[in-house]
This record gives sequence, C-alpha cells and structure tokens, in this order.
Amino acid sequence: MADHKGFRVTVEDLETGEKSATEIAPGDLILIPFAPAFKASSQHYPGSGTTVITVKDHRPQSEARPVNGG
Repeated sequence: MADHKGFRVTVEDLETGEKSATEIAPGDLILIPFAPAFKASSQHYPGSGTTVITVKDHRPQSEARPVNGG
C-alpha cells in the first residue's frame, strides 16, 4: 500500500458561506469546537502516544446530520 498523503479538511460557515481549508498530515488530528464549546486543555503523554483533550461547554443544539456527496 502506498504512503497516505493526509487529508484536506474544508469547513463552511452555513450562515455566511465563508470557507476555509487546511491539510492534515498522517498522525495529526483536528478538533473544531463550536461555541459555546471550547478546548480547555490538552495533555500529551509521549511514552504511550496518548493525547487527552478536554472540551468544555459541549451542548449540542441538534442532532448531527450526515452530509452525502461533496
């Protein structure tokens, strides 16, 4: 199998239509909290490769909806 080059993640503000994209390398991660949720802290443990991310004020306003196509 060939080496994976990563992912391109695009987000779009459904109100304004503004879009932003970024490339995520293999082994990296992305967290996109929406207000009122926010990343309060993170801790990385190099020995085990574990990362703990604390998100506060997570209060979904509705159920997540799958997006088909692109």
